[in-house]
Amino acid sequence: MRLRNNPNAQVELDASKYTVKEYPFKVNKNVIIELGMGKGEMITQLAAQNPDKYYVGIEKFATVAHKAMKRAEKLELDNFSIIDKDIKDLPELIEGTVETIWLTFSDPWPKARHEKRRLTYKSFLDHYKNILSEDGVINMKTDNDKLFLYSLESMQEYGMEILAVTRDFHNSKWVEGNVMTGYEKKWSESGKNINFLRARFK
Repeated sequence: MRLRNNPNAQVELDASKYTVKEYPFKVNKNVIIELGMGKGEMITQLAAQNPDKYYVGIEKFATVAHKAMKRAEKLELDNFSIIDKDIKDLPELIEGTVETIWLTFSDPWPKARHEKRRLTYKSFLDHYKNILSEDGVINMKTDNDKLFLYSLESMQEYGMEILAVTRDFHNSKWVEGNVMTGYEKKWSESGKNINFLRARFK
């Protein structure tokens, strides 16, 4: 699913009303964030379905984020913004607290030396704790079983409360209202199980 580089993507993103221009971006607890939103299949549909909520997609790759921008334009969304920055800079990007953080099909970084790059490593959990509202939750979907087990263990070791966990998301009670990402559709159609967890900080 690798995209051919779009040389005009960053210029068009910079000019788009959807792209955040000033940081930190001020949010409130009515906001849902997707970290690594990719082409925005999920988050733009959620925004269209829930006009009373505000959605923010973070995606550092311009060619990919540009696809999300085009989806937002087509849907004429007025409750969606794009942050085209690296997630590792989250403390400088967001000011305030949010309702939900989505981690969707994140890079598993399978090599041990890259553990600190995984989005459920403890340093990232520190960042999430600082921007989640008191009753806010983290939702995670992934096809990667090893990353899922790592994330579950990492969150438990951090002291988080696990509210939901399943190795077969699409056949679980938590699938109601689910909107699939591009990767999710690809892997589920090939027969791969989709893992899901929901957690919050105590």
